[in-house]
Amino acid sequence: MNNVFVAFLRQSVCPQLKTRRYEKDILYGMALEEEGKRKFILLLKSPTEGGIDQYHKTLESEGYNPVSVPVLKFNFINIDEYSDRLSNYTSYCSIVFTSQQAVKATQEVIQSWKEGKQSELVKSLTCYVVGKATAKTARQLGFSPNGEESGNADNLCDCILLERDESEERTILFPCSNIRKDTIIERLCSKGIPVEELNVYKTVHRDDITYEVKQLVEKYGKPFAVVFFSPSGVQALKKNNLLEILKSSKIVALGPSTHSELEKESMEVFGTAEKPDPRSLLEVIRR
Repeated sequence: MNNVFVAFLRQSVCPQLKTRRYEKDILYGMALEEEGKRKFILLLKSPTEGGIDQYHKTLESEGYNPVSVPVLKFNFINIDEYSDRLSNYTSYCSIVFTSQQAVKATQEVIQSWKEGKQSELVKSLTCYVVGKATAKTARQLGFSPNGEESGNADNLCDCILLERDESEERTILFPCSNIRKDTIIERLCSKGIPVEELNVYKTVHRDDITYEVKQLVEKYGKPFAVVFFSPSGVQALKKNNLLEILKSSKIVALGPSTHSELEKESMEVFGTAEKPDPRSLLEVIRR
């Protein structure tokens, strides 16, 4: 009995034979076909922990198929020293977060504090951040962050310089990565503003991403676009010999420093998002 005749029986002669399993197979096939039609966007970042990933939500609403792959790992360091400095929070006027990981290191310290002490900390320090994701994480700790629309560290410095009281003498606390850029330190110190930095987390390249990326390419085909979220992400893919594999896709950078890093590796950058947020990224991809 051939397949065409079986299908005829199911739909016409014996409709009762149209089982749930048959319907499920059809729906599954349609889902795979629909997924295959959507343009595959490779996001080189960690998926959002809990809640909705706004990058995925925004891109999916426009018919794309975004997949996040983390290229970096983060390990907290100098936590005892950071705890000492945060305990002495009245010595500082502000705290600057240029990444979600720096906020998470702060959470690692203060989660064991009494609620009243936590509240005093977030009220005492003016909080500055780069990006909406970092701002959201900071709010979860109780901060009221400024500068989330700045887009990059250079613009954030402009915001800090504009708002800082000339009579203020206290230091700005800057918890950061072991591979942080010099922008915050150089810009603010050049204006006579004291900045106290401390490496609170270490950025490490994942050595096991090659298989994961190749599997995605086999499943979805060549990515329509590959989005790099940081200079260290560029170096992580270089280390794993993945830049060449993804070179023929649209290469998109989130921010000027990531753009520069890609160009150093002779990667042709299709576009750079003006701000590190989903809408800015979408505008670049849709060009």
